Amino acid sequence: MKRILLLLAGIGTLLLGACTNDSALPNPTGKGAIRAINAIKGSPEVAFLIEERTLGGIGYKESSAPAEYDDFSYNFNFDIVYPGERSTTRVATETLKVEQNADHILLLTGDINAPTVTVWNGTIRNFDESETVLEARFAHANTALGDIDVYFEAPGTAPGTNPPAATLSFGQISDAADFAEGGYVMTVTAANDLDTVYFTSQEANLLPRFAHVITVYEGDENDTAPVLVRSMTSAGNPLTLVDANYPSQTRFVHGAGTLPIVDIYDDEMLTSLVYAGLDFKGTTPYIDVSPEIAVYYFTPASSTATILFQQGVPTQLPGTYTHVYIAGETDAWSGRRFRPALAPTSISARIRLFHTSVNHNRFDVYIVDRDIPIAENDLPSLRSILFGFPAPILNIDAGDRDVYLTVASEKTVIAGPFQYDATLGSSIELLIVDTVDPATAEMIDITTP
Repeated sequence: MKRILLLLAGIGTLLLGACTNDSALPNPTGKGAIRAINAIKGSPEVAFLIEERTLGGIGYKESSAPAEYDDFSYNFNFDIVYPGERSTTRVATETLKVEQNADHILLLTGDINAPTVTVWNGTIRNFDESETVLEARFAHANTALGDIDVYFEAPGTAPGTNPPAATLSFGQISDAADFAEGGYVMTVTAANDLDTVYFTSQEANLLPRFAHVITVYEGDENDTAPVLVRSMTSAGNPLTLVDANYPSQTRFVHGAGTLPIVDIYDDEMLTSLVYAGLDFKGTTPYIDVSPEIAVYYFTPASSTATILFQQGVPTQLPGTYTHVYIAGETDAWSGRRFRPALAPTSISARIRLFHTSVNHNRFDVYIVDRDIPIAENDLPSLRSILFGFPAPILNIDAGDRDVYLTVASEKTVIAGPFQYDATLGSSIELLIVDTVDPATAEMIDITTP
């Protein structure tokens, strides 16, 4: 009891002190805006914090939404979680005085283990309701490119007709400029070299009274194009500008043990063959997708006498990859469409699994050291993975590992060991399928080459 009373007394003293000190705080003169951009390719999601309060998680090529704070000095922190750790690790801190009406952007670059923080400063733009313009600043965060010219023109205007909207080195941002509302095409070239074109966007229709920060990134394994351009507005609206020369792509994965070898068509008349001869446990290469295609038709190989099933595929985001996993029992086949997370991280190895085994509605996943059986006190790395859905991504440390699948909530092995020589920055995808023995399943490596 004495210990409890002492603790309560200590807490009361602290609270009294906090209340007393409130009146000593300076009065703010205004507010400024703060946001952060993650430009470290291969980084995990980074927690962005003001002092110890989170402002959001930002993956590579992402910006946090702008947030306004009183014009005081703050510590802005960046935390990540290493594989196998239960707590976060602080990898960077930037002390910054927020200025009244200023728009502060913290750019994260370099090595995620010890990143560089660059601060860009601008002014918060306040538009009148009658204005018909938008504001844009252009930024260079692509480590694969040297100096660049950015052209931002009405459709049909050839780059070079007018001077570039910005000429930038890596880590730079342009001054703000106004543009009339309407359609724009953004072109990125090597500086002073119109013949070296890195990026040409599809037309983007931009509304008035928005302030954009339009950033050039290096594409990663999740993108079909080598250069990606994204904007974050002052209102917190993200926008991706898509390269017109790199369409979206789809890969079909055959995980239905009762479905024969199939041909895939993208028209009901079965005249437009997409892929011939997709067998069980196999995959197609990535196939360019037309925005107009909404349904795929699956027939027996080399036959158009019957359609085994058809699958609607909603229009996917331009410039991205989609996987369609074929699963189901006899005469109840379907395609499960998901956008895969293909990009690895530099601090971990990644395992992705997709469950198409109809004999096992759910299972647990164990990751153990090579040649070490599952122990009675081992906990699963993932629990209760449902049929027809991708498992959450597993981020693990480097080492020789064995992957096992067990009956849910048991240690009865239904598949494994699958040997994975995990290295930092590597990634595998495993398809879980039925075998002739209904008590077991099989893990098939379908990692994209």
